[in-house]
Amino acid sequence: MPPDRRSERLFLATAPAALPCVSMPPAATAPAVRRRPPTKTTADRAKPGAEPRRRSPRTRDGLVKRTTLVRRLAGSRDTTLVVIVAPPGYGKTSLLSEWAEHDARRFVWLAPDTLESVDVESSVSAIFGPADDRGECVVVLDDAHLAPREVVRDLLVLLLAELPPGAAIAVSSRTEPPLPLGRLRARRALIEVRVPDLAMMPAEASLLLRQTGLELDLTTVQALVRRTEGWPVGLYLAALSVREQADVAGALSRVRGDDHHLAEYFRDEVLSVLPPELTEFAVRTSVLDELSGPLCDAVLQTRGSALTLSRLEQAVPLLRPVDPAHEVYRWHGLFRDALGAELRRTAPELVQTLHERACAWYEAHGDTDRAIAQAVHGRDLVHAGDLLWTSIVAYVTQGRNEIVQGWLASFTREEIGSYAPLALAAAHSFLAAGNAAEARHFAVAAAAAAARRRGARGPRSVRAGLAGIEAIVGRAGVGGMGEAAERAYELEPEDSPWRPICLFLRGTALHLTGDRAGAVRLLDEGADLSAATAPSITSLCLAQAAMIAIEQQDWEAAAELTDRAARVIEERGLTEYPICALAFAASAATRAHHGRADEAKRDLRSGIELLTVLGDFIPWYGAEARILLAHASLWLADVVGARTLLAEASRLARRTSGAVIFEHWFDDAWSYMDALAETSLAGPSSLTIAELRILRFLPSHRSFREIASQLGVSANTVKTQAHAVYRKLGAASRSEAVMRASDAGLLGQ
Repeated sequence: MPPDRRSERLFLATAPAALPCVSMPPAATAPAVRRRPPTKTTADRAKPGAEPRRRSPRTRDGLVKRTTLVRRLAGSRDTTLVVIVAPPGYGKTSLLSEWAEHDARRFVWLAPDTLESVDVESSVSAIFGPADDRGECVVVLDDAHLAPREVVRDLLVLLLAELPPGAAIAVSSRTEPPLPLGRLRARRALIEVRVPDLAMMPAEASLLLRQTGLELDLTTVQALVRRTEGWPVGLYLAALSVREQADVAGALSRVRGDDHHLAEYFRDEVLSVLPPELTEFAVRTSVLDELSGPLCDAVLQTRGSALTLSRLEQAVPLLRPVDPAHEVYRWHGLFRDALGAELRRTAPELVQTLHERACAWYEAHGDTDRAIAQAVHGRDLVHAGDLLWTSIVAYVTQGRNEIVQGWLASFTREEIGSYAPLALAAAHSFLAAGNAAEARHFAVAAAAAAARRRGARGPRSVRAGLAGIEAIVGRAGVGGMGEAAERAYELEPEDSPWRPICLFLRGTALHLTGDRAGAVRLLDEGADLSAATAPSITSLCLAQAAMIAIEQQDWEAAAELTDRAARVIEERGLTEYPICALAFAASAATRAHHGRADEAKRDLRSGIELLTVLGDFIPWYGAEARILLAHASLWLADVVGARTLLAEASRLARRTSGAVIFEHWFDDAWSYMDALAETSLAGPSSLTIAELRILRFLPSHRSFREIASQLGVSANTVKTQAHAVYRKLGAASRSEAVMRASDAGLLGQ
């Protein structure tokens, strides 16, 4: 394929020197033997106009071998072009050298820094040899980004046109080579090795780190690989920066791209070769975690950012597309850190302005997460507080409270307490995390801040938020809890996400004072309103209603309610959410009563673990959850565990003034334990005639209802007698009772 006219003029203007290269002979027997280029003779050196040859790079000792990649390259004899594109420090040249050592073909290395001064057409035969005697070879153009793009394009086009069978061209570059890769890709004539291929896996990274003197456990290595995205030189420089520290693992977990070693490398190897306008664009967009044309236009107050991003993608592979259309990008995490440090160093006065513009753009486009994050990074606590307070219900009820805690950690306690909406958001976030003390602290701070200054969300919203905190914490007793919840409910508009929470609190207050019917009505309404937007509140409403059903001995309704709550928790990913402890407790009690021992034990463990996170939390909440877990433990024959839970519940119940239901629950539990103690003294011999009659049916697959029908008694009678059998045999389930009865000789063989 002849070059275009522009290329012809370029070639005519250059000296007709032979293309500088070095030819490597094929391997003889062992492909792993390192082959060196032939030595120049005295005659060669004396030839007029002869160009210096470039030696092939030697594989340095100690480098981590890339066996999988080398095998892929050496085994691709049908491929005509190999393109290796990656930023500096990804081991492109090392990979080429290792490939040359393991491939039997002759390797010809071209020097990119001298391509501009040669006659390319006359050098093709020098590379491949005479037309009638061309063997298999691999022509390597390493560091292609150092040569003029037009020269590289014309050279590669000519070489591809003259490529003999079994030969291939390998191009490595920090930027995209000037070739029609789309066409070659469609013809399956191309192998591409890019950043994801060159990024190190934990096993490779471990070997590299070991060579720096660091012996690290797998978890630490995996975390560092995630942080560096497997970038080999990033791993190496991170190791250098921390290896003298006492806590190496801790230091590695805090590695950032603005570390001196890494930032210096980025300045020398990446930023220094970029045009000034691209450098400025890269530095100023470092405030964004994702970059798109419209967003960058808004933040930089310019036009044409989409084209600039495309240029940057070609020039710096550290800018990665995140969508198939290459319209949205992100910087390599460490490089973004370094760019951010450069922004703070060169234009600190712009940092807050850029964050404010980004926040406004995200807010206008409905991306609340990123809008809040930009306000937080810009230290705009007023805007951050307004945005966070508006959305706090969604965050704390949908299992996303950890994000909120991360944002709050960016401010001091004094800063949070100085602005009422932010302080209220913090109070509710700490409540959801089970930290009632911090919640009270920020509630008091919010009240004080509101008194000093009207919040941007208006005094009505602040009053409603304070009333909500008062209702949840319940320091004025059950009566005050209900009144505060009702006041907050009335202050909020009909479509407010706070209303389901208020309904749950009002319903709970009514239940605690003995008004079951009124409580069920409000809890049902709260469960319906929160179903789409606040799943954790849905689960709490259902759990509280199940507790009422248990009190009324309506075990079928309790099972239906707790199963619904369990589905919500599972589907919405709330299984580790501390505030859901009450739902697990209600489910454990119900399933234990129904003989679903395995499920009950699992829920019991989950409930206890979540309560451990919560600590004492809110007294009425802790008392309710522990009472339910204690009853589950009793039905699972764990008397010791039940006693412990009841003791803790009793202590918390005494701090809940106005609650009348706890006494009934405690009486039932202690009576049950007394009866259990009496029957345990006699064991199987204490079984009554009626209980022995029920025992005969337990090995069958008949339900309690079917057994009751055959015996002519109610299903509830059968269930009561069956559980008496379980207690006296020391069994937690029907199958265990059958096993113990068989061992005791109470069942025929």
